[in-house]
Amino acid sequence: MEYLETISIRGRMAYVICLFERVLIHYNYDKQDWVKVLEKLWEYTYVEYLDDWMYEFAEYLPDNILEDSLDDFEFITSEEYKYLYKLYSESCIEVRRFIKLIFELGSIDLYSRLVDNSPNTLKKIEEAVELLKANGIDNISIEPFRQYSFKERNGWGEKFDGRSLSIIL
Repeated sequence: MEYLETISIRGRMAYVICLFERVLIHYNYDKQDWVKVLEKLWEYTYVEYLDDWMYEFAEYLPDNILEDSLDDFEFITSEEYKYLYKLYSESCIEVRRFIKLIFELGSIDLYSRLVDNSPNTLKKIEEAVELLKANGIDNISIEPFRQYSFKERNGWGEKFDGRSLSIIL
């Protein structure tokens, strides 16, 4: 994972979201069904306050949707809850695990000072790549993500609209 050390956390998130899109395609999910989840994931690359994204996306996590009732949520509406419940109920375990990995990557060091190029986030990327390999899904080039430097904004990187990297949106 050394080859990812120079890429900001926002850039790393974009990379892993792109991997997730390939997982969805690999399992032949209807791309349109996943647009809302992908839109929320991609917000990480351009939102001002990452902790706002974390609190909101925590409610989007499959385990939370499938195990909690609508009364337990602050940010999602009843329509979103129904949509997510149906979506996750019909998705495979690998897809649900990948969403959790993305969330962990984006939030694991959120309240820490980033040191040594954030080995915690690199470990999460390694887990994502291993999940791809285990399911026979090809990895992608990191070249488009190198422009997002770890040297910017204390490792978090400058905001950018990552949706331009999406193959689904």
